[in-house]
Amino acid sequence: MWFKQAQLFQLTSKLSDSPDDLIEKLEKLKFKPCRPSMQFSMGWVSPIDEEDEPLVQTTHGRTMVCLQIEEKILPPIVIRQALAKKIKEIEKAESRKISQKEKYSLKDEITTTLLIRAFSKLTRVYAYMDTKNHWLVIGTINEKKIEQFLELFKKVIAGTGEVHPFELKKLSSAMTHWLKHKSYSSSFSIEKSCVLQDPNQTNRIIRCQQQDLFASSIQSLIKDGCEVKQLALTWHDHIDIVLSDNFALSRIRFHDEITAEASEMNAETVSQKFLVNFFVMTETFDGLFRSLLSELLGFQELKQRKTTSAIGKEKEPI
Repeated sequence: MWFKQAQLFQLTSKLSDSPDDLIEKLEKLKFKPCRPSMQFSMGWVSPIDEEDEPLVQTTHGRTMVCLQIEEKILPPIVIRQALAKKIKEIEKAESRKISQKEKYSLKDEITTTLLIRAFSKLTRVYAYMDTKNHWLVIGTINEKKIEQFLELFKKVIAGTGEVHPFELKKLSSAMTHWLKHKSYSSSFSIEKSCVLQDPNQTNRIIRCQQQDLFASSIQSLIKDGCEVKQLALTWHDHIDIVLSDNFALSRIRFHDEITAEASEMNAETVSQKFLVNFFVMTETFDGLFRSLLSELLGFQELKQRKTTSAIGKEKEPI
């Protein structure tokens, strides 16, 4: 359950469903397995993979939900091959050419037949709502899975709240500024990997691994105009992340002292262990996100003041 990736969204302050109200809404969109002829299904399941567990888990103002997605594994090439074989058999047996309309019909029949025999792939997307900070934290940065989650989540909160992405402009500029000037909060330390990109030559991408990012060889790339697209950071020696310029967090690793803190709480049941891990993880994320937002929003305000000041000077009479 410990998130390896995370994407942060803003919830409107009017979202105020109680856990019972939320469960009632989730129940209406509960996961149902694909019928034999279906290729896709998604719905809500309990975050705890145990029977009779509720669809939400709540601790200290944070509520975890889980979307389950079932997809039938049916590669297009398998359909094409089966269709080509069927067309060849009919044309040979009946000594005629198959029309385009017949081909479409045959393709539908073959797809339905193959779906019945196809394997299913189950995927879970975990997320939690933080009612104190009005955040939604989704435990993936996969755009398709985020889109699928939000599609169903917005139906759940319709009429009681809304969800929006964080509008953080110049995030790449901020990370470039940190690396170029060593000017960033003491809450963070910059590690030894990043991704640089030349904004004037977007196919010019430099991936740095196990490199001193303050070495002259890396700094010269920044002086040439390359900007930081991803940057490895550590926050308070508690958690490692890779921050991307769309405010996505990947390669999340909680340090041993954080996971040990959860182990020391001596939870016994599966449910208790889940809630303990959930609490420790979200408490850590709370501090991390606050620090990141403070640092990034502070950078934006500084840039805005400098821009405003520069415009003001241009308007001054000679």
